[in-house]
Amino acid sequence: MDAAPVTAREEWRRYWPLVLSAFLGMSFYSLFAYSNQMFVQPLEKEFGWPRRDIAFGYSILAFIAFLLGPLVGAMIDRYGARRIALPGLALSALAFGALSLTTGDLRTWLGLWLMLGLAAVTIKSTIWTVAISNAFAKNRALALSVMLSGSALAQLGAPILGRWLIPEYGWRHTYLIFGLGWGGAALLLALFLFRDAERPLATPSQPVATLPGYGFWQAVKSRPMILIFTANLLNALMGSGITFQLKPILTDTVLGESGAALVAATAGVTGILGKIGSGWLLDRSESKLIPALTFAIGALAFFLMLDLFHSKAAVIAGVLIYGLYTGAGLSVTAFLVSRYVGLKSFGAVYGLLGSMLMLGTALGPPIGAAIYDTFHTYHPLLWAVIPICLFDGMLMLFLGKYPNFSAARGEA
Repeated sequence: MDAAPVTAREEWRRYWPLVLSAFLGMSFYSLFAYSNQMFVQPLEKEFGWPRRDIAFGYSILAFIAFLLGPLVGAMIDRYGARRIALPGLALSALAFGALSLTTGDLRTWLGLWLMLGLAAVTIKSTIWTVAISNAFAKNRALALSVMLSGSALAQLGAPILGRWLIPEYGWRHTYLIFGLGWGGAALLLALFLFRDAERPLATPSQPVATLPGYGFWQAVKSRPMILIFTANLLNALMGSGITFQLKPILTDTVLGESGAALVAATAGVTGILGKIGSGWLLDRSESKLIPALTFAIGALAFFLMLDLFHSKAAVIAGVLIYGLYTGAGLSVTAFLVSRYVGLKSFGAVYGLLGSMLMLGTALGPPIGAAIYDTFHTYHPLLWAVIPICLFDGMLMLFLGKYPNFSAARGEA
């Protein structure tokens, strides 16, 4: 196995094209979730579907990722990320654009999401995270944070572009522009820049076990991974219901319809800050207060978004904090997994974690929409998420020290 570059500067000089292409690829995958908030109301208006049924579309994608995530992670460990990402981007771009073909028959909507889900599982965060983790050692947390900022780009861009494109060209053309435009750009960049690090792929004579880290079963049974899995599953289960419907949630506050989309977009800006800031801190400190605060701060965001004070400033502050919370969460989780698991089975373990996240994401949007359809307010959903954020933050305090993989190579 090639030695890792000695300095952080050498890592960035060698692998910045990888980070850039992974950043855009991650942004396109994240667009599937963050653009939904812009389409809920136009679809509800045109077809008369309840929001619960609209939310089931993304739930199908998430459920497929839940089922196939570990398999994709194991395939990455064996064959590398590029061989999976390139065809995945092409198929996902076509499938996302095909949502423009939706008819008044709900089965068409759900069938198109089924097609997208089968394609999108090949470009989920596991692809980009494994590639970055294999390439970087000195500044791994920061590199992961930059790559994962692609989700914040989608969080920022989807409301802004959707607010302009949907009234101007309609929701059907907007799906085409998002799919073929954004997805096409991600594919083009990946063709030229996305490469696996110069490290050997698995072969019968030289398996992935040569990489440092724990075996799959040893990793998933460890206390840190159980805590990380638990916190992220709870977070995805309830938080995804809010992410899917952030614009409608904000529309019901003092911001109203006109300000909701623009304020929702600001979460993308603070999301980038959250990712970069948390990555910089994690590369320099092993304090568990960093991941604990990352999860717990969501409680403050959702409390302010309840609009109890009828203050635009308070709601906007809540959205900005929400951006920090969502932005830092995935970056912190990816880095923690790489440190507590190592690289030997990182793809498979992170793929399993991604599946658990997608299970929560599959259930969260219809639960959140059903709560709204029942109570005609999002307040019960927001109140439910607040204690979950605090509990998740507490779990992070019990992770313990990072393991020494040089002493664990022969285990598992």
